[in-house]
Amino acid sequence: MPDDKTDFLTALPERQRAELLSKGSPSSEMRKGQLLKLKTILSEREKELTDALYSDLGKPAFESFSSEIAVLLNEIDYVCKHLSKWNRPGGSLHLKLGCIERLRKKRHPYGSALIIGSWNYPVQLTLMPVIGAIAGGNSCVIKPSEYAPASAELLEEIINQNFPPEQLHVVTGDGQTAALLTSAPFDLIFFTGSGQTGKLVADQAAKQLTPVILELGGKNPCILDETGFSAAAVKDIVWGKFLNAGQTCIAPDTLFVHRSVYEQTLNEISAALSAFYGEQPQASGDYGRICTDAHFEKVVEFIGQGTVRLGGEHDSSERFIAPTVLTDIEPGSPVLREEIFGPVLPVIPYTDLETLLSGDSLQRDALTGYIFSTNKHRIQRFNDYMRSSTISVNQVIHHAASPHIAFGGVGQSGYGAYHGKAGFLAFSYEKTNVRTYHYLRFPGKFPPYSDQNLNALKKLRKWLL
Repeated sequence: MPDDKTDFLTALPERQRAELLSKGSPSSEMRKGQLLKLKTILSEREKELTDALYSDLGKPAFESFSSEIAVLLNEIDYVCKHLSKWNRPGGSLHLKLGCIERLRKKRHPYGSALIIGSWNYPVQLTLMPVIGAIAGGNSCVIKPSEYAPASAELLEEIINQNFPPEQLHVVTGDGQTAALLTSAPFDLIFFTGSGQTGKLVADQAAKQLTPVILELGGKNPCILDETGFSAAAVKDIVWGKFLNAGQTCIAPDTLFVHRSVYEQTLNEISAALSAFYGEQPQASGDYGRICTDAHFEKVVEFIGQGTVRLGGEHDSSERFIAPTVLTDIEPGSPVLREEIFGPVLPVIPYTDLETLLSGDSLQRDALTGYIFSTNKHRIQRFNDYMRSSTISVNQVIHHAASPHIAFGGVGQSGYGAYHGKAGFLAFSYEKTNVRTYHYLRFPGKFPPYSDQNLNALKKLRKWLL
């Protein structure tokens, strides 16, 4: 990396901080102005964004708009509607012995935030945290994933041409660039990606005590019991699993089906896949591709770890992997332990929910947990079992598009949350101004201490402290 680029990147956080310090925290109206400007850009460049997503992932236009652009537009609308209320100062008065305390509380931006995006939804997952950062009053340096180069280059163009670097600036590059950025003196880092890379980001940030928000992944379990089984339920599960060719962090990773409806479920999966993508999914214009060669090879390895009930075809020249259903998988196989992040669905029969939960088949701190059931006791039992920040009953995926729901991980799936108000809170901190008006002072608080004053303190502690 040229020295001049290195110097520019490492100086960006201080440059952005200096701008905020000189002008003060931007008003709610100024923040809304930036968000609406971003919304206009997204709307005007929709076709180019859609083309870039197709180039990177073979993503059909419908999925590009519904799962990337529309989600961002809705988020901006929601944030702009509520931002003034969220950002309004609050206060209270407290009467104490000898004084009155007046508290004034307001959210303040951290300063300069680094946003590191992911390749599977390279527009949405890169810009969604930016919306939260702007709402919180921050400036941002944005690093899109190099594994989605067309989207990264377009984001660099449309952001850097329309915003000054003191507000928003996109930096493209590989892992070396990311490592340089994470070692720079940012005030907050937001990372979306794998757990392995997330640990590296957190380790680097810890050296400077920089707060980090990590949005990782996990093996999201999906349970379908006999009361929740229907053709419509299976259709939803299939849609959620094979959306974006399975490259979705909240996709149902493994499907656990009650044995009484196991064969029916497999038949309905076959019918749904045929209805969605036809008998030759490779020829379908509605089915995406794997993002990189390395990830293609990893997903293909999973196919050999069970009986291929459906699909299994793959073509490295197009990075195409057919929607694949696996059965008869040996316990402990990597496909049951590792996040698949591709169009391979293990379908596992179970007999009893308690037996299933007592084993080690389900990752409790996955990014989300799914259950299709009408049995209230089982739903509650699953809810109590999972450590995920969301549990979704009788639907998949849709909750992640809602600005009303905080999106984030727990444990191995990350920490911190955003979307809607949660994003505003994540990218700001509460600053309290304490003003005290004395009308009587208590001299006994000063040394030398005495038993008499200690006894007085015990009697009057609620009024003194």
